[in-house]
Amino acid sequence: MKTSELAKMQLIIFDCDGVLVDSESIANPLFYKMLTEYGINISYEESYTSFTGLSVRTCLSLIEKKFGKVLPKNLTDEYQENVMLALKTDLKPIKGIHSALENIKQPICVASGSSHERIRLSLELTGLLSKFEGNIFSASDVTRGKPAPDLFLHAAQKMGFLPEQCTVIEDSVPGVQAGVAAGMTVLGYACGHKPEDLASAGAHFVFDDMHLLPELLKSYSRQSDMEIA
Repeated sequence: MKTSELAKMQLIIFDCDGVLVDSESIANPLFYKMLTEYGINISYEESYTSFTGLSVRTCLSLIEKKFGKVLPKNLTDEYQENVMLALKTDLKPIKGIHSALENIKQPICVASGSSHERIRLSLELTGLLSKFEGNIFSASDVTRGKPAPDLFLHAAQKMGFLPEQCTVIEDSVPGVQAGVAAGMTVLGYACGHKPEDLASAGAHFVFDDMHLLPELLKSYSRQSDMEIA
């Protein structure tokens, strides 16, 4: 295939929490509450900043190292159960995501730090599952979660695309770092995070309105065409 033809092929890789579904406002307080109940002396702001975008297993590993505590082995399951119950009653899609997906013509997939069970439930509850059925990837599929590039590279390989043909939509610093490390274009969605933090992490562009995404993708596609012309 010619280089010009390759450039026109583009896979859009979406994070799930905070990008497709408004789950961080549900999950983060529950995670913080769990930590304080187990004696972790940390502020909510530090918890939010340090652990948003990471898989639960990564978060708990970092916490054990930082605070010198051995947490119960069933803590991940306990947290996931609490989150799943809360999602069933309170979860909503990110504002504008349905119309954005309707206007995106490129292939799409999900690559999230959450478990497959939680991703599927989140997408089903918000009416998004049919858009991503069969193209869902979880941190449990790889050895290293974000900010390592493994999950995004895994998703690209399974979908049949090269890293340079992929655009990642992320809302967290670890997610942006993972996309950059994978050699992909990264668009930072700054709905719940500071735009400057996503930009500093390496996001190629930062936006805060999901309605803008289809036009942004078209713009980056045209830019790629010009670079190889």
